[in-house]
Amino acid sequence: MRVIVVGAGFAGLAAASELVRSGAEVEILEARDRVGGRVWSVPFAGAVVERGGEFILPHDSTVIATAERLGLPLVRKGTLYGQREPRGGSRPVSAADVAAAMAQIGAQPPRPAGVTAAVALAGRELEPGVREAIVARLEISCAYGFDDLDAAVLSEGAAAFGDFDTHTVDGGNDRIAREIAARLGDSVRLSAPVTRVGWREDEARVVAGEREAVADAAVIAVPASVLDSIRFDPPLPPATADAFGRVRYGQAAKLFVALKTPAPPSETLSVPDLFWCYTQLGADGNPLRYVGAFAGSPVALGGLAVGSGPDRWLEALARLRPDLELDTSTVLLSTWADDPWVRAAYSARSATSPMDTESLTRPVGPLAFAGEHTAGEWHGLMEGALRSGIRAAQDVLQASMR
Repeated sequence: MRVIVVGAGFAGLAAASELVRSGAEVEILEARDRVGGRVWSVPFAGAVVERGGEFILPHDSTVIATAERLGLPLVRKGTLYGQREPRGGSRPVSAADVAAAMAQIGAQPPRPAGVTAAVALAGRELEPGVREAIVARLEISCAYGFDDLDAAVLSEGAAAFGDFDTHTVDGGNDRIAREIAARLGDSVRLSAPVTRVGWREDEARVVAGEREAVADAAVIAVPASVLDSIRFDPPLPPATADAFGRVRYGQAAKLFVALKTPAPPSETLSVPDLFWCYTQLGADGNPLRYVGAFAGSPVALGGLAVGSGPDRWLEALARLRPDLELDTSTVLLSTWADDPWVRAAYSARSATSPMDTESLTRPVGPLAFAGEHTAGEWHGLMEGALRSGIRAAQDVLQASMR
């Protein structure tokens, strides 16, 4: 059996790896000149930083198992992702106050689909400062405007609050992608953007540049935000095309600034500026010489004038953390929307345009679909990307046995 995989991010590579282990012949076509997609690790300030997906949380069992299978050790960051000290709000509150409120919210029955998080939160008795901090935290994490977030993010988000360790892969999270690709060898083709997918019940024809590849099946593992760059012939069924067209994406940016003096692990939330910052440990257990910051939602990126460079964000960071000795001569600003092969951050749980996971994951003839946006409750995560790739590979394998 021969299968073409479109996209060499975590989803596509997970699908390809699963297919190869099952005996399939696989070819992977990737538009970028690197593998990993939205997981991209780069050198900075004597260490490695993550321009994209960063934190490995305790529930990310597939990420952890994949790293272990590939022989890639994890590094304890020391950063408590779920315990961010809120600062700058209208009333002072503690991280413990916010976590306690979210624990109560997460224990409540889920609200019906289509109810916004704003409406659901308005119906709960909360201290104003706590409410303000929760709204900021969820808008940042979802990278999407709170007014259109579905109430489901309250229960989903509750799991991300708490006192738990976080990790990254030693040497960078994209080592997972690079190691899988290395094992797949010459079957991975870079700088090969796919422009057309022709299909019929038992065949897929994929065009990338001047080359047409023919296979028994194909896994389409590209973000829904750029699926319109591929022409499907015949077109995808209306229900499938509509489901992909309805996926909404957040906007996010990351800022890394060198430190003149390393700082111990910390995590601080800027309530009014909609970003949080963190310091962390290296593989040797010592503090690293940089601070990272993450801003989520179009409002946050606009308020920090990210499109004009890092200056306003640097000023906000200095106000938020006057204790840090920033070395502003060494700065990295990473804006995910600049990547033409995603044009966004990750999928968001919109109330007015909900994700239809059933339609997003339903195979169409010889085509299966992968990507974090197809991963249901795991959407937006490296964990979701890997899970979706494994699921898509299984879809292809099951179809071949019919």
